[in-house]
Amino acid sequence: MGAGGPAASVVPLVRPGGTLTATAATPAPEDTMPLEAGLLEILACPACHAPLREEGDELHCTGGSGCGLIYPVRDGIPVLLVDEARRPA
Repeated sequence: MGAGGPAASVVPLVRPGGTLTATAATPAPEDTMPLEAGLLEILACPACHAPLREEGDELHCTGGSGCGLIYPVRDGIPVLLVDEARRPA
């Protein structure tokens, strides 16, 4: 980001064997990326295969079969693992 933007953390990249090769900037936690427009159209709930609806940094299952799982989106990447999902409150 340019001057005045949120700070990014720097993560060292290490080759196998432990030699430092370069550094890469990673977005700060507040820099969340929205999902690509067409991606949500092809994603489905892994538990019931219903479409997903984006709400903030989560994907909500729209299945009417009582599934209703809510999947996290971390660093712009949907985590579509049933073990990582939560049930609605």
